[in-house]
Amino acid sequence: MTVSEAIEPWLARDEGKRAYYRDDAYFAEGWASFLAACPDRSAAEAVLRHLTFLLVKPEAIAGRRVAPILDFLHEHDYRIIGTWPVRMGRHEARGLWRYQLNVVPIAHTRALEMLVGAGELFLLGIDHRPADGQASAAALLSRSKGSSAAPGAGTLRDRLRCPTLMLNFAHAPDEPADVLRELAVLCDAHRQQEIFAAMLAAERWPPARFAAAARAAAATMTSRYAGLGDNALDVAATLQRMRASLSDHSAAGLPPAARAAIELGRTSPEQALEVVTALEAATVLPAWDRIVTAAYLVDGLRTGRPPLIG
Repeated sequence: MTVSEAIEPWLARDEGKRAYYRDDAYFAEGWASFLAACPDRSAAEAVLRHLTFLLVKPEAIAGRRVAPILDFLHEHDYRIIGTWPVRMGRHEARGLWRYQLNVVPIAHTRALEMLVGAGELFLLGIDHRPADGQASAAALLSRSKGSSAAPGAGTLRDRLRCPTLMLNFAHAPDEPADVLRELAVLCDAHRQQEIFAAMLAAERWPPARFAAAARAAAATMTSRYAGLGDNALDVAATLQRMRASLSDHSAAGLPPAARAAIELGRTSPEQALEVVTALEAATVLPAWDRIVTAAYLVDGLRTGRPPLIG
């Protein structure tokens, strides 16, 4: 897509999003990578309409949520094509949620970076064939996933029992333009083309091949369980352990604001960044206890601004 071309509505319904993405380097690279794998541009809409991905986040591994995620996908006819481990740092996190992070203060963003940087994420390539007149696979999976704030009965996040807004276990792009852009945020150009090529090759797969890919995904992700202690990611239990650490002096280095936030189970917008920064640095404490605590403490903090893209 050249700078002179408008983004077509089938890629993104919202005019404001299309305007932003026209100048977004990640979107441009994702589109180029897709066209390298699918050079027949006249077929791009038909092909991309039934392809998407689900990003399984580190808390899904720590909290042993792989089986319910895969069961949900199977029950709703989302077929797995492949599994690609990815890593996220501060730049990937800010890039992926670039157009929504303006609604939260920097303390929330830093807590998010603690979370996504805590381990591998797994990108599940998904094939789903919408009926005529239905939305794209990306839009359908985004709705099936449910929102963090109000998951809705029967959604993936409702089934997974998210302990906080941030600890929501999985992310999915909203529509085809986001599939292109977000894959470019997560992967370099070579890996993007590799993933798109694999997803396009699945056009010719028999059903048994998808079943084998689902088994491989389960084996890949659950193999990571062995490196982690079993963690229910329960907020009340986590705060109880964190408060015990204050009493036994294992968290002696925490500043007063962080100690007070742990004791009270809340923090003020003015002190939130200091608290999250202290939790980042307190490596003597268990990583997931610090992550759950940070995610919980920043849960309701907002800037009052609307998202750049809703």
